[in-house]
Amino acid sequence: MVIDSTILVDAVRGQTPAKKFLEAAEEKLFISRAGVMEMVRGSRNKRDFKAVSKLIAGLNIEIVEISDEISAAAGAIFETYWHSHGVGAMDSFIAATALVLKESLATHNIKHFKPIKELNLTVPY
Repeated sequence: MVIDSTILVDAVRGQTPAKKFLEAAEEKLFISRAGVMEMVRGSRNKRDFKAVSKLIAGLNIEIVEISDEISAAAGAIFETYWHSHGVGAMDSFIAATALVLKESLATHNIKHFKPIKELNLTVPY
């Protein structure tokens, strides 16, 4: 399962449902490099980002680098859904990561991901 940054943000902020969801996951967890970059952008400072990095490492979440295949899929998603639904570049890379890995995407950002019909979404809590 690919984890969107929204879930990690909740976990770092101490929200129990997010922590429980991540800790109870029975399948391998992944995060796109684009999701990690969103975490950097959303961190107030380096200390906050270190907490995220520690969480990712502690839960053995695999960071998926952007490959040629993910890049091509993200480009197609962005071109298809930016004007009609506002799916941004980072979300396109996150969705593409899930599609290329053939994994579901756990997120609360349903608005941006729902239009991508091939994408299997999970609202975790």
